[in-house]
Amino acid sequence: MTESRPPPLDTHVHLWNLARRQLPWLPAHHPLRRDFTLDDFHDAAGGRPDTILVQADADPLEVTDLLDLAATTPSVLGVVGWFDLYRSTSFPDDPLLLGIRCPPADQTAPDAFTDPAFVRSVRAATEAGLAIDLLLRPSALSGAARLADAVPDARLVLDHLGNPTGITAEWSAGMKALADYPNVAVKLSGTAHLPTETLAELIAVALELFGSDRVMFGSDWPVCTLSSTRAEVLRRTAELLPAAAHNDVFRGAAERTYRL
Repeated sequence: MTESRPPPLDTHVHLWNLARRQLPWLPAHHPLRRDFTLDDFHDAAGGRPDTILVQADADPLEVTDLLDLAATTPSVLGVVGWFDLYRSTSFPDDPLLLGIRCPPADQTAPDAFTDPAFVRSVRAATEAGLAIDLLLRPSALSGAARLADAVPDARLVLDHLGNPTGITAEWSAGMKALADYPNVAVKLSGTAHLPTETLAELIAVALELFGSDRVMFGSDWPVCTLSSTRAEVLRRTAELLPAAAHNDVFRGAAERTYRL
């Protein structure tokens, strides 16, 4: 008898309308410099999977747009929106606002995540019941570990596995440091560009260090389309995971971390 599995929850989807978004990280003529709507995502997904929308622009108006969309779309379970975590200490009381993501200007600098102003805002967001998504590079993982220590009640989510290129000493040491803190979870997102053998090694390390109950799936659509289709990202991730980890990675870990 085949074990039943819950439908996958995609924890990392971006949407944007260029008439409303600046998106300075996308240069002119970049293949992603066009509109990506919720209908486009549903076409790519072949349905309406449960979804968490994640910030793409450093603009508080984007949060409003995404929350408005979530309020009228049952499959959108919530939003991880942008607020300036170097200045903000108050946040909207909206049940669809699940978390905050405020990428620092230098994602390679560990001290960016332990700046006193950043730590103060993370504490305020934690008190407001919000998770914190962290977008960084391997050299900054040690700073994320210090943040986890400084705010032990914070629910921290490491996006894209910390953007590794492979199993390097720097990435491995940073992941081991983070795994010591039970308030940290990681996303298997932003991996479409990686060779399958490399991704298999990274997933194995993540599961060994964090356990499946702290690992979650995210497609990183539409960024993933630079290398793959969303269907292929989902298929490849599922094939590389042990069967016993599927329920956690594709749903349970996200539900616990984002309090769904």
